[in-house]
Amino acid sequence: MLTEEKRKSLTFWLIVIVCAAPVVLATLTYYFFKPSKFVNYGQLVQPPIRLDTVAVKEISRPTAESALIDTNESRSEITNVGDLKGRWILAYIASEEQCGEECENTLYLTRQVRLMTGKNRFRVERAWIMFQDNPLIPNTNARDFKGLWTLKTNPEQSPFNSQPQSFVGVWIVDPMGRLIMRYPNEADPKKVYKDLSRLLKASRIG
Repeated sequence: MLTEEKRKSLTFWLIVIVCAAPVVLATLTYYFFKPSKFVNYGQLVQPPIRLDTVAVKEISRPTAESALIDTNESRSEITNVGDLKGRWILAYIASEEQCGEECENTLYLTRQVRLMTGKNRFRVERAWIMFQDNPLIPNTNARDFKGLWTLKTNPEQSPFNSQPQSFVGVWIVDPMGRLIMRYPNEADPKKVYKDLSRLLKASRIG
């Protein structure tokens, strides 16, 4: 039969075990039982990279498929990415001198994804951000370029100055002007849409 002192000791250690168990299990799960699959398809950027202060030169703007083209704010020239703040942005950052087949397919992918969001599509803008001084812009009325902001930026400014080529690809920019998720150029549009739709559903801004 347990003595009073032993009962108190047992109670104490049971409390310690119950309190410590969640921490121990969480640690074991993190280091030894990492999930093989994640909910998001894109590569989550942690911490997010600020893009809102990046200076840009506006090359062309949408004539359709954009929620900003009819607003007073949109009548001013875009001078930095922050001017598009308040919207989710599907951004294609590119370094090519001209928009070839891969570029056109990628821009079309961003258009598909935006249209797939249905009634939420007016919360989403599309932007093609390039590093070249004299980009050869194809016909902006073509299917890939409807609703597209075409912007030129200097790769020597932050955050590109460290390694501009590492930013080439498709990104989701949140309404705060931050790069938060990245995709390869030949991404699956349905999976990109699922990521974006979750963000639109969870967010009350943009």
